[in-house]
Amino acid sequence: MLTLLIVSQEYPPETAHGGIGTQSHLKAHGMARLGHRVIVLSRAIGDVQTETTTDDVLVIRIPGMEQVFDINTVLTDQMTYSVKVAQAICQIHARYPLDLIDFPEYGNEGFVYLNNQDDWQKIATVVQLHGPLVMFGNALGWPELDSEFYRVGTAMEAACLRTASRVYSSSHCSAKWVSEHYGLNESAIPVMHTGVDTSLFYPHLSRSPGSNGSSANGFCNAAAPVILFAGNIAESKGVDILIRAAIEVADEFPGLSVRMFGKTKNMLAVELQQEAVAKGFDNLFDYRGFVSREQLAREMREADIFALPSDYEGGPGFVYLEAMASGLPCIGTEKSGATEAFIPGKTGLLVPPRSVPKLADALRALLGDGPLRKSMSHAARDFVLSNAETNICMQKIEAFYESVVRDQKQKRVEHQSQ
Repeated sequence: MLTLLIVSQEYPPETAHGGIGTQSHLKAHGMARLGHRVIVLSRAIGDVQTETTTDDVLVIRIPGMEQVFDINTVLTDQMTYSVKVAQAICQIHARYPLDLIDFPEYGNEGFVYLNNQDDWQKIATVVQLHGPLVMFGNALGWPELDSEFYRVGTAMEAACLRTASRVYSSSHCSAKWVSEHYGLNESAIPVMHTGVDTSLFYPHLSRSPGSNGSSANGFCNAAAPVILFAGNIAESKGVDILIRAAIEVADEFPGLSVRMFGKTKNMLAVELQQEAVAKGFDNLFDYRGFVSREQLAREMREADIFALPSDYEGGPGFVYLEAMASGLPCIGTEKSGATEAFIPGKTGLLVPPRSVPKLADALRALLGDGPLRKSMSHAARDFVLSNAETNICMQKIEAFYESVVRDQKQKRVEHQSQ
């Protein structure tokens, strides 16, 4: 049995913002089911440290330095929070001697801890790539390449990756970025992720093998087709392109709606609603806010297509895999890590980023062809069961953890024998 610490600011339910939180939760509970002691170090909302235990996973939430002085930049938050993380790790290790610590690369949470250890003495550490800052800066233009945030943030990111015992990645795409920009050996970065809980994400009865569908047109809801989107309500996720493509095809599919789930920080959702209304489609845009994974799974069972036409994804894009596990044909974009979740033409369709006409063609192709949707539904579910089922994926991560712990112990033995 290993004693594991999983570090992640994002962790449900309090700070569940996206894929990092989802993977951290699946890792924690998956490793606990395999018999390991698991502790999660996450961020508190407010100024009080808390501890809770759920299904044998101890979750410790710590406040950042914003309770001490005003934090005005993301870079300052990352630097100061990594100090709090390092302090908390020392306290946790004194209570529960740790065998391994797992950090995300995003947010540089491990910066101070990882750069304050002697190589032979430190606890085994791994960093999981979800979507490195160097990728965001170069592929999406955030942060700007001439900004101090990019310069210092990527230097911190590179230092974390170089000083960890091992690095692993959710996708080949992210591994390639850090290999090319930070000089890491891509072949030494295994590609692994937590997969999808297929007992939570599963198809609607109408998409099950042998079913003839729940309506004459093959849609789950007899009255109208539903396109589902889940992610941040931001232009970088292609929400504006999706609504405009849906407007193009809405006359062909009466009652069509685009249900969007996710957080928004600006007026974009309101503006898209107004745009659809101005075109005469009052009920096309259906924004429902952020929901739990359990609620999202239920919503996916009631949809007909999943579309997330992001400008760029580090990959593989867990929400695609969750949608595929739910039997939804998916639409994603070419030339990024999202392609690692697709068998184009079989489990879904890929379109060029920021192309309203191509996205409209893809929506039209799927909405207008019930047999194609059903074929893709079965293929998508089968793909996840074969390649991304969480119990299988967790066994691979467990074996990786155990190998890193063995290697670190061997380093310690070799040092002591010198």
